[in-house]
Amino acid sequence: MMEKLRRQLRVLSKTHSLEIIGVLYENPTYISDISGKIGIPYATTQQRVVELMHCDLVEVFHTVDEFSRRPIKMVRIKNFRISMSPQTIKTMLSHDEKNIVL
Repeated sequence: MMEKLRRQLRVLSKTHSLEIIGVLYENPTYISDISGKIGIPYATTQQRVVELMHCDLVEVFHTVDEFSRRPIKMVRIKNFRISMSPQTIKTMLSHDEKNIVL
């Protein structure tokens, strides 16, 4: 549980992660659309989406384009809640101290 929270906080602290979440809050969309709306390179957007996906914050799903009838991949936000308290932080720090190798 603490490791998942730590991973989520780490990826959300990266540049453009919050902007991607903001874009996806409106509607599911393509990576290229996210890239265009935020004004960052496609490769950067794709990397952040993969990182967010590995932390269970977004998901990639397959659908069919209604005009071309071609299969496409879209990204949507997952319903998540991140809750922290001073106790959570203390527990995370205690866990770190136990894993320190001297």
